[in-house]
Amino acid sequence: MSVDALTGTPRRATQQRTLDTRRKILEAAVEAFAEHGYDGVSTRTIAANAGVQHTLVTYHFSGKEGLWREAISSILADRRTAFNARLEGLRGVDDVTKLKLIYEDFIRFAAGNPNFHRIMSHVAGTPSPQLDWLIDTFLREAFDRRAALIVSAQRIGRFVQGDPYHLEYVLIGAITRIFMLSAEVERIMGRSPYAPEFVEEHVRVCLSLFFRDPPPPAQSASRGRNRNQK
Repeated sequence: MSVDALTGTPRRATQQRTLDTRRKILEAAVEAFAEHGYDGVSTRTIAANAGVQHTLVTYHFSGKEGLWREAISSILADRRTAFNARLEGLRGVDDVTKLKLIYEDFIRFAAGNPNFHRIMSHVAGTPSPQLDWLIDTFLREAFDRRAALIVSAQRIGRFVQGDPYHLEYVLIGAITRIFMLSAEVERIMGRSPYAPEFVEEHVRVCLSLFFRDPPPPAQSASRGRNRNQK
């Protein structure tokens, strides 16, 4: 059995404790940054919420900036992997179908990760090094790839017209806001927006606002004109 030279404990147990500590800190960080933003919370508070010594935050994440980046990455790295896998699995499929499935995935992601959108509401409103890093590391590539699909769908009349990036922001707002206002939604509608049937309804509603049915076949129209001429 491999033993840690410093503690004398089995190395596998030490590694598991390290993973558990990192997980606790990251979970506490996501909650804290979602509620208070980057500037509104200290690493000492996060450590206390995680039930660990403050020195462990510095040891594992090198400080607040490193912790913030890791907290964001703990959410978005998996999201990016799933996004890339979805596109890879849709090779040869038309762009409208790709776009629909990507946004269906995003709606379900939004329902499952409300804290991410709360973090975004803090960081995206003012210029900061955190926003620059987030855009360069995760956001710009995803926006560009979705925008290209939107333009392709617009060319054949299958998506509402307009600047694709503007439309992305409008769609993101429509998708995420209802989850950020979940307490109000429950009081007004008497339903939880996180209920599975509500999420599926939200998928249908959001997509119907932006996607358009295919136009009637050109052949049918030309045949009608020919009959009238006769």
